[in-house]
Amino acid sequence: MTAIIIDAPPAQAEPQSGQRVRNYRDLFAWPTTIDSVSGDVCLQLGTIVDALIMRAGFAGEVNDSLARHMLRAPIIVVPGDPGNWIFLTQPRTTMRRSSWDELVRLRIGWKRRGDTIVLPALDNMDEGVRWLERPRPHVALPPWTAVVGAARSMSSPCGTW
Repeated sequence: MTAIIIDAPPAQAEPQSGQRVRNYRDLFAWPTTIDSVSGDVCLQLGTIVDALIMRAGFAGEVNDSLARHMLRAPIIVVPGDPGNWIFLTQPRTTMRRSSWDELVRLRIGWKRRGDTIVLPALDNMDEGVRWLERPRPHVALPPWTAVVGAARSMSSPCGTW
């Protein structure tokens, strides 16, 4: 008789994901769901929270600029070569075409309304997708335009980033 071993996700994965969804909903009132395939907790963008995606080096300068203006954005680090940082913001607002063009020139990305991003566990600071700056309860996200403005002000006229 041959035994067949089937790899299955750990029995605790679903309760942990469910608890993470509740944490994000209860603490931050964010629209979160669980990805049915991966079990990841995902944040739906466009209604309450939006996001801007930047390369790590440039993103560090943008984060410093925001801090100098007493603004703080939760930041998710996505490992890679180069790594990306995802700044969570208030929902996007209407911008001039030239502002959108500037984001493209600076290689700053964004997702469409309704798209989702994976949220790391609140206590994950070590590996994979993780928090660089964790969100804080009862602290408003920075306006979309503030992060866009910080990025535009940190760019050099010749676009070296």
